Amino acid sequence: MKFATWYNNNDIRIEDAPLRRPGPREMVVKVVSCGICGSDVVEWYRLPRAPLVLGHEVGAEVTEAGSAVTRFKPGDRVFIAPKVPCLQCAYCRD
Repeated sequence: MKFATWYNNNDIRIEDAPLRRPGPREMVVKVVSCGICGSDVVEWYRLPRAPLVLGHEVGAEVTEAGSAVTRFKPGDRVFIAPKVPCLQCAYCRD
């Protein structure tokens, strides 16, 4: 999986990571579009937490769904809008 990692406003790197399998209540999605706005690049706020993968308001396609997921299936288009990231879980940090 490729993603853009923000180290500071002048250092954004395209990096690779292994794709994780979804748990029973999770899905894997392929990001089609992702908004980056002013709050994502307020350097004084983000820099202590760097490196980060920024962006929210994601448009994506489901590629794999966990065994307990019933509302979505591979091929479905979804919108993801995490409003308050914890910046601590594996999903916020990866």
